[in-house]
Amino acid sequence: MEPTPGKIFLADERGLTETSVLRRYSTFNFEKYYNEHRAPFGNLFLCNDESIAGGKVTFFLCKEDSLQIFMPITGGIDIVANGKEFALETGQAQVLNMGKGEVLEISNPYQNDVINYMQFGIKTDMFLMRASEMLFNFDFEKNQNQLLEIISSPKLPFKLSAGIFTGREEAVYKMQSPNHQFYAFIIDGAFEIEGRLMHARDGLALWDSEQVELEALSNNAIVVILEFRF
Repeated sequence: MEPTPGKIFLADERGLTETSVLRRYSTFNFEKYYNEHRAPFGNLFLCNDESIAGGKVTFFLCKEDSLQIFMPITGGIDIVANGKEFALETGQAQVLNMGKGEVLEISNPYQNDVINYMQFGIKTDMFLMRASEMLFNFDFEKNQNQLLEIISSPKLPFKLSAGIFTGREEAVYKMQSPNHQFYAFIIDGAFEIEGRLMHARDGLALWDSEQVELEALSNNAIVVILEFRF
């Protein structure tokens, strides 16, 4: 069989920005980080792995009309957008629609602990839902060894799934359309995805797929999957 066409984005090749407040790893080109091999993947132009020091605040300036997805990995985050506050914990994902030039304030509510979260950005010109409708809850512990559909709405131009697996457990992700793009990001552990070996914080872009086969190679292996229209 021909391998599925795709591209791996290795964790240790990501752009790193580090200050006393923030440590940010960028899979795609972001702010001062630029690499010709790190161009956006279709409409997915932002995949940042961010950690904020205890009690600190950082700011995000949006460069595109887009939907921004926030997923806390350890701890939680507080976000202020257009004067509205959003408090997020692990087991939640928040989508915010942002216009070009808008700024978010993102803070760590814990004084003594570093928090870590993922941020994904998808270009769109359609904002059909209010931010209050776009908080999604999920429970990995109750649903181990399967891919959970966390965000799936006909009003949104993407679908987000995730799962936590024990070693040697397998899953098949069925694409809604073979014309869609597939992007997987490994939060923890190791996976084999369509014959490719993936480790923590690696990303994988696939296209022209009808389904994608995954196998966890370690315990507590966590993957996040985005499917979106090109």
